[in-house]
Amino acid sequence: MARWFGKSRSKSYDPVGAAAESEHLEPLGVSDDLRLAYSRTGDPKLLRGSIQAAELAVQVYPVDDVRHAAALSALCMLHRLSWERERAAADLIKAVDYGRRAVDKSPPGDPVLSRHMSSLATALQEVYDSTQDEESIDEAIALYRGCLDIMPVRAGGLGEERVGQESNLANALLRKGRTLKDLAILDEAARHARAALRDTPDDHPMHALRLVNLGGVLLGLVQTGRHEHMAAVEDMYTRGLRELPQTHPARPGLEQTLAVVKALRRQHGV
Repeated sequence: MARWFGKSRSKSYDPVGAAAESEHLEPLGVSDDLRLAYSRTGDPKLLRGSIQAAELAVQVYPVDDVRHAAALSALCMLHRLSWERERAAADLIKAVDYGRRAVDKSPPGDPVLSRHMSSLATALQEVYDSTQDEESIDEAIALYRGCLDIMPVRAGGLGEERVGQESNLANALLRKGRTLKDLAILDEAARHARAALRDTPDDHPMHALRLVNLGGVLLGLVQTGRHEHMAAVEDMYTRGLRELPQTHPARPGLEQTLAVVKALRRQHGV
C-alpha cells in the first residue's frame, strides 16, 4: 500500500499513540502511517487514530495550504474505509462531504488535486452501489474523466497514477453500462480497462486485478448479447486467478464467475 498524503518525521513511533502527539510529528503524516498500519492489520483502533490525526490536520493547516485540502481528502478516504468496515450510513455521508470540501478547497496549482477528485469519486461509487442513485455514478464518472484530463502523460508511459485512474473510470462506466445495458458505455469501459491493463507491468501487484477488471467489463458486454467476448472473459479470469494469492478474499467470487462463464460457453458453443 503506497503512502498517499505525506510522511511523518519519525518511523519509530507507537502507531496507536502517534495520533495523540502534537508538536513533534506532522499530523497528516501520522494519519497516513496509521492508515497504512490499518491496511496491514485491520485493527479498528488504528483507523480511528488515523481519523483523529486527519481531523487535527484540518485544524492545524490554514485553508490556503495544500495540506488542508489533503487532510480533508484523507478524511474522505478514511470515512469510506470506515463505511466499508461498519456499513454505517453516517460514514458514507461524511466521506462524500469531506471529498467535496477537499476538491473545493484545493488551491490553484495543487499538484494532488486529481487524488482528491479520485477519492471523492470512489466515495460516490460506494453511494451508487448502496443506493443505485444514478446522479452519484454520473458524478463519479465525470470526476474520473477530470482526473485524466489534468494528469500529465509522461514520455515513455502513462505513469502509475494515471493508469489507476484509467482502471477506476472503466469500473465506474461498467457500473452504469451494466445497469442500463448500454453497449456504448460498456465499449468505452472496455477501452479504458484495456488501456489500464496494457500499461500495467506483468509483475505489478495490481496486474491480476486489472486482468479481472477487463474480464468483468467484457462479461458485461456478454450479458448484453455480445457472446463473441466469452473466450476473452474466460482468459482474463483464468489469468487473474492464476496470479492472485490463494488467500485473496476475492478468489471465491471470481472462481464462481469463471465457472458460470465456462458453462455459458458450453451452452452457446463459443
